[in-house]
Amino acid sequence: EFYSERDVVHEERRLRTESTPTGKFQEQFDSMFWMSSPYNWPVIGWTSDLNSYTLEEAHNYFDTYYQPGNLVGVIVGDFDPEDVKPLIQSYFGRLQPSGRTVPPVVTLEMPQQAEMRMSAEVEAQPQIEVRYHTVPFNHADSFALEMLSQVLNGRTGRLYKSMVEGAEIASFARAGVDHRRYGGYFSFSAETKKDATPADLEKAWYEQIGLLQQELVADHELDKVKNQVLADAYRALESNFFIMVQVGYYEALGGWEYINDGPRNLRAVTPEDIQRVAKQYFKPENRSVATYLRKAGTSDEQAELAGLDPNIRQMVVMQLKQIQAATDVEALRQEVNQAESMRGQVPQEYLPAIDYLVKKTRERIAELEAAAAQND
Repeated sequence: EFYSERDVVHEERRLRTESTPTGKFQEQFDSMFWMSSPYNWPVIGWTSDLNSYTLEEAHNYFDTYYQPGNLVGVIVGDFDPEDVKPLIQSYFGRLQPSGRTVPPVVTLEMPQQAEMRMSAEVEAQPQIEVRYHTVPFNHADSFALEMLSQVLNGRTGRLYKSMVEGAEIASFARAGVDHRRYGGYFSFSAETKKDATPADLEKAWYEQIGLLQQELVADHELDKVKNQVLADAYRALESNFFIMVQVGYYEALGGWEYINDGPRNLRAVTPEDIQRVAKQYFKPENRSVATYLRKAGTSDEQAELAGLDPNIRQMVVMQLKQIQAATDVEALRQEVNQAESMRGQVPQEYLPAIDYLVKKTRERIAELEAAAAQND
C-alpha cells in the first residue's frame, strides 16, 4: 500500500511539474532563488527523494508534524464557545501527543549578493520572470509592497496599460507578492506578444520600476487601488467558509489577527511608503531573472496555448485531452453550446480559453464525422 501511494505522488509530480512547458524549469528557478532557505525544496520533494522514502521515514514524519501540538482548528459561526467545547473534545480529545518536538527552522535565507540568471528553451511562447527578495508575512514593509503590486496590476494598472495595450509587447504582464512565514519575494512575470522578446519585457519592467523609484504614486491612483483592495477584503467576510479559510491560513503564517489588522495596515500605506520599498528592494543585486525562449519545433497548438493565462492554460490542457479522447459527437455538440452560452457570464480573461476550446471541439467533431463517413 505504501508503494502504491508513493506511485500516486510520483504521478502528481509528473502532471503538475514535469508535464507542463515551464514546470521543471520553474522548480529549478525556485531552488536557485532560495539559496539557503528550506523553500528551495519542492513541497513533495525531488524525484530522488520520492524514490528513497521508506515507510519508517513516512511514519516518523507523520508523528512529528501531524500531532495535536502542531494542529490549528478553526470554527466560525454564531455560537457560544462553551457549547462548542464538548463537541471539540468528542472529536479531538482522543488524540494523544506524540511526544515529539517540531524542530525549529534555523537555516534562513541569506542576503543575495549578486544578480542571478537562468535561461531555458520551452515549448511555449517566450516568457520572463523577475524576482526580488523582500520580507516575511506581516512585516511592516509587506503592506507597501502589496499596494505597489496592486498599482501595477489589473486592466487599469500600469503593466497592462504600458505593455499589453500600449506597446503591445505582452499578452499578459503581472506583478505579485509572496509573503511566507520565513521570507518573501516580489515578482514580475510576462509573456511576449507578436515579435517581442523577453529582453523587451525586461526593459519595460525596469522602466516601470524606475518610475516608482523616482516619482510618487498619485493620491487618486493609490486611493482607487485601496478601495478595490478593501472591497475585496470586505467581500471575503461575507461567507463563514472564507472567514474560516483566512483565519486558518493567517494563523499558519504567523497570526490570525491579520484578518482584522491587515486591511487597516494596507489603508495606511502612503505614496512615500511605496517609493521607499521600491528603492529598497528593487535593486539589481537583489534580483533573479528567468528567461524562457521558444524551443525550435514548437507546434502551432503549443503556441496557441502559450497565449493563454498560465493559470487558465493548465485547465485548458486538461480539457483538451478530454476533447481529443471523446468519441460521442452529440455530447461534443452539447459542450460547444454550453461553452458558447457561458461567454457572457465569465470574466474577460477566460474568453480566449473558451474560444480556443470551442474551436478544438468543433475540429474534433469534424474528425469524427469524417471518419464515420469513410466507414459508411
